[in-house]
Amino acid sequence: MSDYIEVPQEAVADRLEKLILAAQNGARIVIKKDGKARAYIRPANPAMTADAYDALLALKHFPRGPGVSDEQMRAWKEEDQR
Repeated sequence: MSDYIEVPQEAVADRLEKLILAAQNGARIVIKKDGKARAYIRPANPAMTADAYDALLALKHFPRGPGVSDEQMRAWKEEDQR
């Protein structure tokens, strides 16, 4: 199988087991409807749980502080090397 597989939505149910296996082996599975890409099948993170996913979503809404400039990072790095 190729690393890029396009599948019509109507054929997914018949090929699901093979598509999941291909995704686990690194293939990018694209599900198409009416000739347009609509969804992907991709490998799951075995460590992902519902709680971990909720935590990731919460991080997206976490307020961001001001960034640290490259210049400041270099200064800290040089300071640590002394």
